[in-house]
Amino acid sequence: MSKNITIEIPETITVGQYQKFGTLDHLSNTERIIRIVSAISGYTEQEVSKWNVANLFGIYKDLNERVESLQAEFLPIFEWEGQTWGFQPLHKMTAGEYIDLEARLKNGVGSLNQVLAILYRPIKEHKFDGLEWKLKHNLKYALGKTENLFKYYTLDDYDVETRSWREEQFKNLPIGLGLGAYNFFLFVGVKYSNDLSTSFQKVVNKMTKEEKKKLNQLLATTDGSILSTTSQKMGES
Repeated sequence: MSKNITIEIPETITVGQYQKFGTLDHLSNTERIIRIVSAISGYTEQEVSKWNVANLFGIYKDLNERVESLQAEFLPIFEWEGQTWGFQPLHKMTAGEYIDLEARLKNGVGSLNQVLAILYRPIKEHKFDGLEWKLKHNLKYALGKTENLFKYYTLDDYDVETRSWREEQFKNLPIGLGLGAYNFFLFVGVKYSNDLSTSFQKVVNKMTKEEKKKLNQLLATTDGSILSTTSQKMGES
C-alpha cells in the first residue's frame, strides 16, 4: 500500500483491545508490531501487513508510547456507563463466585473481561454521602482508604445471566483499571485464599514491608495508602 495511513491514537486502550494482543512471544518483531497496531487501530492484521513499513513503524512508535505508559490502577468504587460499580472483596464472595472466578483465572488476561464481570457488580445499597469523587478516563471514582471503601456499599447478588452480559461490557473498560483489579485480586486474594474469612485489613497486617510497598503502588489512585493506617485499629467490614 503506497499511500500513507494515519490513525487516531486513542486516549485509553480498552480491555478488549489489550486482549487482542494475545501471546506475542512466538512472533517476530515485525509480526508483534502488526498484531499490536491491528488490535488498537481496528484494521485487520492482513490489512496492516500491506502498509508501507516506514509508515507502519511510525504508527507503532506512537501507539507503543501509549501502551508503555499504561499503569494498573485499582478502583474499589467507580461510576461508568451510567452505573456505579463496586469491587467484591474475597471475604464477601460466595462459593459460586469463587468457583467461577478460579475457572477463568486459568486463562490469564485472555479472560480478563470475564474475571472483571465477577469482581465488579452494580452497587444496590451504599453510604456515599461523605465520599469525595474524582473524574478520570471519562469515569468518576471514589477517593478514600481501600479497606474503608469496602464498607460503604453492598453489591447486587451474584447471578450468572447478568454476569454474561457484563462480560461484553467490560471489554470497553480502560485496561489500566482492568489490570489494577486483576493484579489486586491476585496479589491480595490468591495469596491469602487459604483463609477466606480474613478481612482486608488483617491481610494487610500480615504483609511484609516490600509487599505493602507493592500494594501501595496499586492503591495510589484511590489515596488508599495502607502503610499509614496499619498501626491504627481498624473496624472489621
